[in-house]
Amino acid sequence: MINSGKYSEYYWIEIVSDSYNMDSLILLFPEFIIDKYLSIVSFDSDSFVPTDDELQRGWVYEDEIAYFDKVTAFELSQNSLFDIYDQWLLFDTKQRFKSMDIFVNYSGFSIDLNESREMLTLKDTERFWNQIEKIKPQKFILNGDKLIFGTNNRMEFEKVKASCQQLLA
Repeated sequence: MINSGKYSEYYWIEIVSDSYNMDSLILLFPEFIIDKYLSIVSFDSDSFVPTDDELQRGWVYEDEIAYFDKVTAFELSQNSLFDIYDQWLLFDTKQRFKSMDIFVNYSGFSIDLNESREMLTLKDTERFWNQIEKIKPQKFILNGDKLIFGTNNRMEFEKVKASCQQLLA
């Protein structure tokens, strides 16, 4: 299942598939992440706490958020970097922020305001978009019950959507 749309300046896509996940997205589009500033809000439903080795390579851990400035191909190739129930924000310039809720842990979470019909779910979706608009990442990836990718770059969105449609056809 593929669902997509636009909210404010963000194009987004939600994918429910065993064959298209965060691994697929990173493998197909490493250029969306390499040389970007990465903030990991959630790793396997919790904080990503860098090891001593990772800290020596440049990871920073502040306010339960892990940051890496200018992600390298080597860093992206580390299997310990992503799992399931991950929530990433990507920026073109160095950013730090105090907090963001971990939405990826909510069962069936959707960023589609039209899909979020129940009041509690709608409030979570609205809260997500409020936080995204406040923090202003260029991209976000949530890898939970659904793979959710959002970007303010329409071409990136179109590439991901086309790859999903091709893989899932």
